[in-house]
Amino acid sequence: MSFTLPAAMDLIDRAKECGRLAHAYLITGPAGSGKEALAIRMIGIANEGIDTSVSRLEELRSSWISVIAPESKSRRITVKAIRTVEHTLQMAAPSATTKFAVVRDADCMGVEAENAFLKTLEEPPEGSRLLLLSSRPEMLLETILSRCIRIDLTGKPGPAELDDTTREFLDSLRKQGRSGSIGISGALGLMAKFSAILKEEKANVAAENEALLKEEVAHYRQTTEGDYLKQREEYYKALTEAEYLQRRNRLIDFLMMWFGDAMRQQNGGSHLDLPDYAAATKELAENLTTDELSRRVEAVEKLRGHLTTNVFEALALEVGFIRAFA
Repeated sequence: MSFTLPAAMDLIDRAKECGRLAHAYLITGPAGSGKEALAIRMIGIANEGIDTSVSRLEELRSSWISVIAPESKSRRITVKAIRTVEHTLQMAAPSATTKFAVVRDADCMGVEAENAFLKTLEEPPEGSRLLLLSSRPEMLLETILSRCIRIDLTGKPGPAELDDTTREFLDSLRKQGRSGSIGISGALGLMAKFSAILKEEKANVAAENEALLKEEVAHYRQTTEGDYLKQREEYYKALTEAEYLQRRNRLIDFLMMWFGDAMRQQNGGSHLDLPDYAAATKELAENLTTDELSRRVEAVEKLRGHLTTNVFEALALEVGFIRAFA
């Protein structure tokens, strides 16, 4: 489940009041969703008196707050940076102070850095908390993901921003979904459109990253030694997969917005994530009961969950779309 920034802040405030703050959090969301703002708030509520009016995490750096991010031309978080975090967390801090280590763009850790950080996650020093910020959590090791409480943030407030690919899919929803129940053939037609868009997206991502890799190879071939370029090849391969999963998840988010707008219109809500499609979602709201819409939302949530496992993607999409639309 995704949260707006204010909702996520309320969630953390309640956890603090109940004494249930975890030792490690993974804060995810697209650019502009408020990942840094939430991290600043978390540091502030754990340490009364700290100035949280700052706009950047780096402004909170101290002997007991460590903030690391990708560095150098390779845009990687190095093992050396992880060692710096470990050192900060091991140092003594003022009384009643909670030490923090914040990893911005945590998906830019290499395998060695991730494994080094995993040791800190497994045995965090007393009186410390770890915050990982990422817009591509799919690139992180499963062992890291499993040891963090995840908070997914939605995008910027207001109507969702639509690119051509998203509009293409939403236009298909509008065309085939107006009757409320479109049957198995209609559901499979929507799934085929969804799958075709995903295939095109993956090809585009692969082409973009292949071009970036070629630029690096051309630049560094004569100046680097060892297996650096091989490591960069593996990095771009992982990046392609992560960016594809990110775009797939974004499309599923729009499915949730589609049904969410219909539910809001049933209940007289004024905010719509997809105002350009208000007429179509209103018609959906009129053709389905609240329980029927709720079941469709649940079907999309199940689809999202299944796609986070090793399930065969095409099968998960087929089952998910039939449940959501048939």
